[in-house]
Amino acid sequence: MRWLSSMVTVLAVVCVTARERRQAAGEECFWWVPGCTSQDGSNPETPATSEVTNPVVIRNEAALGDLTYTSCNNGVGTCVPYYLCKEGDIITDGAGLIDIRFGGNITTSRSNSECPEFLTVCCNNPLEKVPPITEQYSSACGRRNPQGVNARILGFKDNQAQFGEFPWMTAVLRQEVVTTDKPVNLYVCGGSLIHPSVVLTAAHCVASWDAGVLKIRAGEWDTQREYELFPHQDRNVAKVVIHEGYKSGPLHYDYALLFLDQPLDLAPHIDTVCLPAQNQNLLGAECWATGWGKDKFGSDGEFQNVLKKIKLSLTPFDKCQAALRKTRLGNFFNLDRSFVCAGGEPGLDTCKGDGGSPLMCKASQDTYVQVGIVAWGIGCGENGIPGVYANIPYVSDWIKKTSETTLAQLGVSIGKYWDHSV
Repeated sequence: MRWLSSMVTVLAVVCVTARERRQAAGEECFWWVPGCTSQDGSNPETPATSEVTNPVVIRNEAALGDLTYTSCNNGVGTCVPYYLCKEGDIITDGAGLIDIRFGGNITTSRSNSECPEFLTVCCNNPLEKVPPITEQYSSACGRRNPQGVNARILGFKDNQAQFGEFPWMTAVLRQEVVTTDKPVNLYVCGGSLIHPSVVLTAAHCVASWDAGVLKIRAGEWDTQREYELFPHQDRNVAKVVIHEGYKSGPLHYDYALLFLDQPLDLAPHIDTVCLPAQNQNLLGAECWATGWGKDKFGSDGEFQNVLKKIKLSLTPFDKCQAALRKTRLGNFFNLDRSFVCAGGEPGLDTCKGDGGSPLMCKASQDTYVQVGIVAWGIGCGENGIPGVYANIPYVSDWIKKTSETTLAQLGVSIGKYWDHSV
């Protein structure tokens, strides 16, 4: 294959979750909104940039309306986004699961300076137009895409996720008018999709806001750019249900369900996560946490723009409680059963900005179930101190029953989107 020869630098993203009420709702502007300002009128924190080796960014085809398709190579070719150019020819059939490679592979001999737009390449004009081929998507909960959706993006570091790798990951936003202009989206927390019309998140993220100001975004990946192959989808929140046992101080029963005004259209990059059985034990399983939060605790930590993933192990309850008693919480601290713990290795943890995001574990060969919601912690990534998550298996029956009852009241089809046994 002959691909774009010049290397590019991509704004990298990390995110790890809200802890210790660490995500005050609306604290940061949703950083990909142009001109977004916080409530005090100041600029939001800007995501950090990190150098990556030979990165590749995928551009969303739906966002190319402003792209100038200029002629090149003496009229033989046209400047197109690089992912639409395969072996020197423009892709016209919509197929093209692009296997992107850099370094050591054949590269195009044409000068990329011919093309004025960023990440475009001179490609041979098609001989004929072929109508695109569409396939109906078959949904399945908990299906991770470790190679990404339609492309494997190489060269990332810092545990950045592939596009669509965790298709249930969502962002919870709050709409606010910060100037005389139209409302902007302020980032609140992460969340997870358990049904096309239901997002699961932390109660501490949304308890202070009316449903009317909240919305969710699914299918997001790189919050700074729109190079994804498939577009994200936004939905307004119609109703918020918070667990009746929620306590805002210690964050006991930190669960909230967001019911959307319209169902999301499920696709390869937008799908549901499975829910576990009540009190299901997944100790020893392979687990992952995701988010757009800070990479480390304190002033040195920086918010990220590309979805980040952290591989974690669940910590036994008694071991977690013992570890937390060695912190400022003291010897008399009692860990509530509505919590589950994970991590405890240096640098492997969720952090500020990750609140509400999911912790999921591998339950079978190709199925992940959600076992936690990022809640709080003591610092981020401290050796021997696990992060604390709302315990999903502890209230799995409540989540399912409440979702089914509320969906029925709203006249929405229930289905079995979170059930991996069907």
